Amino acid sequence: MGRFKALSRGTKLVLVAGPVLFFSLFFNWQTLKIDYGPAGIAEQPQDGWDAWGLLIAMLAISTITLVVLVRMTEVEMSEDVPWEKVTLALGVATFALAVLKSLTDANSTWASYAFVAAAGVLAVGTYLNWADTRTSQTPLLGRKRRRGFSSAA
Repeated sequence: MGRFKALSRGTKLVLVAGPVLFFSLFFNWQTLKIDYGPAGIAEQPQDGWDAWGLLIAMLAISTITLVVLVRMTEVEMSEDVPWEKVTLALGVATFALAVLKSLTDANSTWASYAFVAAAGVLAVGTYLNWADTRTSQTPLLGRKRRRGFSSAA
């Protein structure tokens, strides 16, 4: 637990929101209404596992894995690859696909919008990690020096 507390806020958000988003795909994302004519109308719940859901799951798993490798392990990663930008792109893509899935599904449930919020938290976590790395790599700009006027006598 102490190791989890020592992590940055962005990493914590990714490690919590990522699995929540993945397991949310097993829940009801939409409810289809099927009209059987004189027999009545039936409602059929649909989970999140369709083509979009599979892509969201793969992106969420890859984002979590990459954050764990970069932030929590001593694995030597290539210095030439901007890993924080890659995780940011994965997080934003996951959020965009979750929004797209929820908007294009017919009769989306309230839970699907809550799961989109989890994807948003994942994207915010990757952004915080990216911003943290960016501020630690870029030195602060020095204050502008005022040019003193020397008195010429």
